[in-house]
Amino acid sequence: MYDTLVVAPEIDPELVAAISEHCASNPDRTAYVVPRSELRGQPERQDESFIVAALTDISAREIDHVDRQIRVEVRKRPDGTDVECLVVAGGTVAISGETIQAAGVDANDKLLVAWLLADNAVEFSEYLLSPEDMADLQAASQIAQSHVHVAFEETAEFKEVNRNVIELFEHVVVAVKPLS
Repeated sequence: MYDTLVVAPEIDPELVAAISEHCASNPDRTAYVVPRSELRGQPERQDESFIVAALTDISAREIDHVDRQIRVEVRKRPDGTDVECLVVAGGTVAISGETIQAAGVDANDKLLVAWLLADNAVEFSEYLLSPEDMADLQAASQIAQSHVHVAFEETAEFKEVNRNVIELFEHVVVAVKPLS
């Protein structure tokens, strides 16, 4: 649900097809940072981007994309390195801080996420990132880089929590050729 606009945005179908194709050939879950100019039915915002969370094997019922709560966590990548994440969608999806940064989101900015779900369903969520959220993300980044935090990951609770969150650690910045 994208409730702050009169007209819900739409993504160019060719872009959706290209992302779906890339997703099918990429074994890692990936987020895509896309210029807002690719949204139809929206005012032109050439300097802003949004994130496409490509979860083409997940139905809209499996994630709570209308939940606007945000939390920040340090999570482990499959290679064992730590990464700061913004956890959204009712705590079901973790998006890396690098992806948030690539989208150009700052304090008091709105993060727009387009959820590309099973059956090519596209849903939109908007999250307002407060200065506190951005400070928490910065602190989590420092913790992740320092490698000195509580060994919570060894506990059964961590393993259960980790299993229930879809992690989008990798991202691709989409460059769109301007129309001539």
